[in-house]
Order: sequence, then C-alpha cells, then structure tokens
Amino acid sequence: MDRGFRDELRALLPSPSLPLLLPRLFVRGRHVGGAEEVLRLDEEGALGPLLDGLPSARPGTRCCDGCGGMRFLPCFDCSGSRKVVAGVVGKGRQRGVVMRCGECNENGLVLCPICS
Repeated sequence: MDRGFRDELRALLPSPSLPLLLPRLFVRGRHVGGAEEVLRLDEEGALGPLLDGLPSARPGTRCCDGCGGMRFLPCFDCSGSRKVVAGVVGKGRQRGVVMRCGECNENGLVLCPICS
C-alpha cells in the first residue's frame, strides 16, 4: 500500500534473499512466514499455539466505514491516477498541464481520514 511499509517489511524479514511476496505473517515481532508456511502450520496444528493470548476481533464489531479497515483510500484529488491537471491561462484560452499529484503516495493512495 505504501513504500514505507514495504521498506519496513523488507527490514523485518530474516533474510534479504526471501522474496517480498504478500501476505507475510508476523506474531509478536517474529516472522512466521508467507501464505504457504502459515497454511502448513495451520494444517499441522502449530498455528493456534502461536496465536494464543493475542487479542482478536470481537464478533459484531464494525470496521471503518471509510476504508473498510484497509487504512488507505484512493486519493481525493486525483482519484488514484497520481496525475492532476493544473490550469494555465494564455492568450484568451485555457490549457491544462498534467502534473504529479502531491497528495498521494506512489500507488495513488492516501491514509483514511477516519481511522488513521
């Protein structure tokens, strides 16, 4: 979702040679693995004990109405395109210059103003 999170994830992986494929599960700051490793741990019955004592979502609780719990939304200024048109007036007519949007990240996303 954001380059800062990607860089943080890469720094947390136990080996720089591990591919940066999502999802990745971390429990109590320890890298558990990707989807295949987590599935294997679940099938072996080893995932439950890793998660014991961690808080879980309560049934009936609602996530953010703005972003659905994703924490990011498409940019309000450029609708996620990362481009905005700045108007330029010249000799009785108006032209637009396409510029990089300054409000969103490299993916055209902004933090949710409701929950972030």
